Amino acid sequence: MNSLRSSSAALVVLACASLGPARAAELVVNGGFEQNGGAGSQGFTGWTSASQPGSQGGFFAQQGTKGALTPVAVPSPIEGSYAAMSDQPGPGSHVLYQDIAIPSGQQQVMLNARVFVRNAAPLAAAPASLDFSGSAPNQQARIDVMQPSAALDDVGSGVRANVFQWPASGAPGHPVGSSGYQDVSLDLTAYAGQTVRLRIAEVDNRQSLFFGVDAVSVVAVAPGALPAPTGTQLFAQGSTATLEVTPVTPAPGTTITGYVAQCTPQGGGAVVTGTSSGTSIALSGLTAGVAYSCQVAAQSGSATGTFSPPVHYTQPVTGAAVSTPGGGIAAVQLAGPGGGATSGVLESVVIEPVAATTPTLPTSDATFPFGLIAVRVSGVAAGAQVQLQVDLPGAIPQNAQYWKYGPTQQKPGAHWYPFAGSASLSGNRLTLTLTDGEDGDDDLLKNGVIVDPGGIMVPNASSSAATAVPVWSTAGWLLASLALLGAMFSWNRRAAVVRR
Repeated sequence: MNSLRSSSAALVVLACASLGPARAAELVVNGGFEQNGGAGSQGFTGWTSASQPGSQGGFFAQQGTKGALTPVAVPSPIEGSYAAMSDQPGPGSHVLYQDIAIPSGQQQVMLNARVFVRNAAPLAAAPASLDFSGSAPNQQARIDVMQPSAALDDVGSGVRANVFQWPASGAPGHPVGSSGYQDVSLDLTAYAGQTVRLRIAEVDNRQSLFFGVDAVSVVAVAPGALPAPTGTQLFAQGSTATLEVTPVTPAPGTTITGYVAQCTPQGGGAVVTGTSSGTSIALSGLTAGVAYSCQVAAQSGSATGTFSPPVHYTQPVTGAAVSTPGGGIAAVQLAGPGGGATSGVLESVVIEPVAATTPTLPTSDATFPFGLIAVRVSGVAAGAQVQLQVDLPGAIPQNAQYWKYGPTQQKPGAHWYPFAGSASLSGNRLTLTLTDGEDGDDDLLKNGVIVDPGGIMVPNASSSAATAVPVWSTAGWLLASLALLGAMFSWNRRAAVVRR
């Protein structure tokens, strides 16, 4: 039974449009979700949305660094000004989908997308169902290639290929999957000459689940054209970057003469390019702290082939000067193992009042004279340590402690906890030792990315510890459940009347 109800009857079947001499075609309409009704709207040109009856929330046009409905911190859209991101005041099950006609006889058809997950629940679960109304946990996000005739909530035979699933089916649920956007891809060449449905799905019945999707692309390369390179890797150092690619296999009678690379600033600006006769392409003149999207294409004589899926990264930054809420400037530096200029990227540093970031304080009378320090570091080896030095505009009080806000291995929900063992406070300097994937790294994943919110706390008197408030509460879930039961009862009565 198809329990998801479409909000639009229109299905989109796409034709192949030429993109120039490379003989490649983009088959997805509005894959960047830029065509919408404005920030916070739920309509996307080219996409159809559907929700299970009784659901709350859905996929919204998200802009900036906050959720569309709830002011939860999320990364900026990776392409353009908007991303499609789920948000909800209560439980639900939602999909976005688009039907794609793949021309026959294609040499290569590649699907690429960028995805982000942030889970507010203390668990995640991916049962073989998109039904949120059961008592068992169902807290998952996924992208699938479907049979167009299959039910919108099918997770069985109607799924031709899974592109992305979080958490992995049957794997222990991870409490928080917030680690920035990641690339996903799938070779669709086997589906040439067919129409497939691309489905984006999100289910939550425990707490809020923010599933962001951006830069969705299906590129078809015609026979005889140079295919896109695969296996692109990027190595950054100083103001230069080197792109390494797997050699392209050309069509018979065609000779590869070299490769061209281009890095485009994600926020707009001049494109940096480089060429090479081999598979290692160096680029210079990149700006520290700027986020780039880099691609590589093979060349044959005067012809340039299809560009590879983009590699997204931020040119390394090892230091930053940041204003503090109490006035003055803090100097933030990476140092120590894994935090040098060639291996670590200080992507962002924000220091803001605690009340603007967290719903509670660790103690009722605690003060944070320097605010909450939120740092994101990437480009380190998985599981590596990074040392962070913060020189503050004033002396740190003698009785101060460093406290973290976020999940830990022992307590997956976001909460305050002391971080004394890995923090040193001396004079006006705070020194933190952070390990990728361990307590102190907010995503708890050994993924080369360290997310660190915490602050210098001064306890004024003894008081009981506070507990963080989830995005939507257990009481809200119970009320939503009662509302859903009422809606289902009413819906069933109407259905019975129709059958008479």
